[in-house]
Amino acid sequence: MQDSHPPLLKDSHHHSPRPLAAVVRKPGDGVGPATNRPTPPADCQRILIVGAGGFGREALQWTRDTWPDHASQIAGFLSSDKRILDGFDGCPEIIGHPDAYRPSPGDYLLLAIGVPYVRRQVAESLLARGAAFLTLVHPTAIVAASARLGTGSILCPYSIASDACRVGRFVIMNYHTSLGHDASAGDFAVLSPYATLGGNAHIEEDVFLGLHASIGPGKTVAARSKVSANSCVLADAPADSIIFGVPGHIGPRVELDRGLQRGG
Repeated sequence: MQDSHPPLLKDSHHHSPRPLAAVVRKPGDGVGPATNRPTPPADCQRILIVGAGGFGREALQWTRDTWPDHASQIAGFLSSDKRILDGFDGCPEIIGHPDAYRPSPGDYLLLAIGVPYVRRQVAESLLARGAAFLTLVHPTAIVAASARLGTGSILCPYSIASDACRVGRFVIMNYHTSLGHDASAGDFAVLSPYATLGGNAHIEEDVFLGLHASIGPGKTVAARSKVSANSCVLADAPADSIIFGVPGHIGPRVELDRGLQRGG
């Protein structure tokens, strides 16, 4: 039985080891030590990729690279757009809409949606229906034995999770991203390619880091904030912020596409 989900932020504590889960079945599931790389469980019959956009197609390749013995079990995608794969060869079919999907025994999912709040909405809806998610660590990723990985996350090629760092649930660490020692990324955070956290830096849940964004050592970016491409955060940022420039300027984030204004 897993213990309760430990806090991700401002906590460089070492916890006693427990097995790294390859699946998550409920929002309360925690993080585990990264002493072993997770693999699909023995009862896996189908692997479904949730999201068939650009990152979904990349996740397909990373899945084939990571678990070549399970490549034949990649059955297809769950997507709201039935025609999104038109013109792309070598992709399995779209099985159905995520909202219409009902879990079957032996089904395991990979969450491959790049927008944090959409990732959360889709994942929580699927979890409420009993869906099981896989954690993927690409063979070229570097994961320290003392790092802790949350279930449902994807570590893409050449990503680095360094000593005593923490990766929350359903995090994307895209290629060439890195978490320095004692750093943490909260649940549903997204690190775009080449984004990096310095030692003991922290991003909270639903944070989005753009291309080449960086968080200075010891700094924290609070929940639902966005750091623009090539920006550098050198001061703590409150929740619902947008940070842009070098050094990063902090302002309130406005979500026009959802009709919401946060932090204003």
